[in-house]
Amino acid sequence: MVKPQHNIPKTVDKHPTLGFGVPATSDPHHFKVIIPKANSGKVQINEYLGLQAQSQESAVIERVVLDRTRWTEIRAEVQRAFNARLKSYNLKTSAWQVGDNVVDRLLGKELCVLAWAIEDMDVGNISLAVRNWLALRPEERWWLFAMTAKSTGTVEDRDVGWRIALRHALGDIVQSEQQELSQPGNGAYIKHQSNKGEIQAPSANYGTQAPVSDEIVLPQEPDTKESLLTCEAPQPEHIEAQSDNEATLSIEADGALFLFEAKLAKAVGLPNGDNHSPEFLVKKGSTANIALAKSLRPAIRDLRQQLLDDDVLVTDGDVYSFTKDYLFKSPSAAACVIAGNPRSGMDAWRDFHGRSLKELGYGKKS
Repeated sequence: MVKPQHNIPKTVDKHPTLGFGVPATSDPHHFKVIIPKANSGKVQINEYLGLQAQSQESAVIERVVLDRTRWTEIRAEVQRAFNARLKSYNLKTSAWQVGDNVVDRLLGKELCVLAWAIEDMDVGNISLAVRNWLALRPEERWWLFAMTAKSTGTVEDRDVGWRIALRHALGDIVQSEQQELSQPGNGAYIKHQSNKGEIQAPSANYGTQAPVSDEIVLPQEPDTKESLLTCEAPQPEHIEAQSDNEATLSIEADGALFLFEAKLAKAVGLPNGDNHSPEFLVKKGSTANIALAKSLRPAIRDLRQQLLDDDVLVTDGDVYSFTKDYLFKSPSAAACVIAGNPRSGMDAWRDFHGRSLKELGYGKKS
């Protein structure tokens, strides 16, 4: 007599992990969140390059330090978002605890982007920053980490360059309620099927490149050994709650910020007015070079002196620093004042994707 066949449920093999998704292998690339026992102690986030480290001295990079108040504002939402991602890969979830908390290298990059944004932000704006961070796709967060880590990615680099850009990008731009993460009463995240054009898994594992490199290079294939979040088994769905015809949050949305760097100067701003001949608003905290080129126009020299007389620009070490937002009559005037030499503002100011104002259609006659 033939015995009946019983359906055996198929299960997805779980990979052994530590903390928030760190592969239980020898010296993997990961991040560590160090939470002190004292309630007043500061929380430190470090990156451990593992086997990628070129030397013992460069094996650990201190990325950011947060005071306890700011960490408390983000810890619950970050934990919930990370665990939702881990569950989608059938990986073990985790929870923050006093002491050392290890975090997968990709999740660690995303955490740094949020931590950099809020490190000097008004506490009242942090909830907005968290919502905007949640609305970004993982790939966008990885790209922001790569760009910030390239020049201003250590604990000593706070309040300069891309760190300022992140603070304004996540804390100043109020997003639509439809772009916020949907959370039902039980605290669970609603996930939706991604659109055809969306990337569901990391398309490039630039984490295998040392963050201290002078050039950002994206390898062509994901390295499944380095991060279990890039494995082929179940693909994660984006944590979003939007219909196909709704505008998704992106860095190219209205009000997007532009960055300009010239020698020591690092500035953030955005165009204002019509696209044909926009004014340009430089944000507080941006810096300008002190040295002036002989070729700089007298009108720009006079404007710089006026900004110094009015205390809009003040000496801050080796640079001038903007004490408040300032609206220039053109992107070029802003770029010239900041660089201290002649610049084309339409070419100088670039968004988070590296596109200039000119490439985005500014300055063209309608």
